[in-house]
Amino acid sequence: MPLNTNCFLTEGLELTGCTKNSLGGMDTVFFANFKELVPGGSAANLFTYDATTTGQITAIANTAVFYQFDTVKETSSLSEAINVNVQNGTLAFVPTIALVVNKLDTQKRNLIHMMATGLLVAVVKDNNGKYWMAGSSKGLDVTAVEAGTGTALGDRNGATITLTGAELYPIAELSQDAIDDLLAVVTY
Repeated sequence: MPLNTNCFLTEGLELTGCTKNSLGGMDTVFFANFKELVPGGSAANLFTYDATTTGQITAIANTAVFYQFDTVKETSSLSEAINVNVQNGTLAFVPTIALVVNKLDTQKRNLIHMMATGLLVAVVKDNNGKYWMAGSSKGLDVTAVEAGTGTALGDRNGATITLTGAELYPIAELSQDAIDDLLAVVTY
């Protein structure tokens, strides 16, 4: 469904068939440097967003670079809040990614520091097999990191990295062509 820009509701939502066949959580997250993916000025973005027909990301350039971060099952998530201010007539989308990494070490500490100093775009593969891009217009910032050793032997030794954005548009699903493009440019 394309983004509705005329301020009128144009369809309803009918629940039919299986309504309990969805899974929560995320499987994998892919990060790109915002300024490389969205260079600004007269340079073209390295992805195509179809705002008029599907509201999807329909292509990712073969010159884009995404880094894959595997997730520990049932620990990491993508969420999105919609902030509406009726008095000011404003609407903003706030994507948030909580990424859990286990077992602290110097390499992970340095990677977290690198993420915290940069501006990122993320593509999240959820546990339903859908891919969602967040941070495509303004980028995602690391807004919190909670790292620790835990106390008991069964506690997490690791970190939770929180990335937050402030976007013009909601998170966008990737079309199958864009997923194929993404998987062709991914590296660890």
